[in-house]
Amino acid sequence: MPKKTEHEIATEVAALRKLKPRGLWRAKTERSIEIQIEALQGEIDETSDEFAIELNEEQQDIATQAINWRDGIGNDQPSTGWGELVE
Repeated sequence: MPKKTEHEIATEVAALRKLKPRGLWRAKTERSIEIQIEALQGEIDETSDEFAIELNEEQQDIATQAINWRDGIGNDQPSTGWGELVE
């Protein structure tokens, strides 16, 4: 798959911003969505020391999945798959 266009990335960021986390894991879900947005916007460098220091393993996986989608490696849009954790 080809790398996503700026328009596709902007559309996905907008979709993520519309998600409303809910329930017991609300704060964790909010942070995970923020990480996805940062990754899509190129604010997270998965090769940097900060990536391993500032993000736990689960957050690293979330960022990597978003980066992979942006770079055309994965098919799953970051805004999908949140299920009952969001409205």
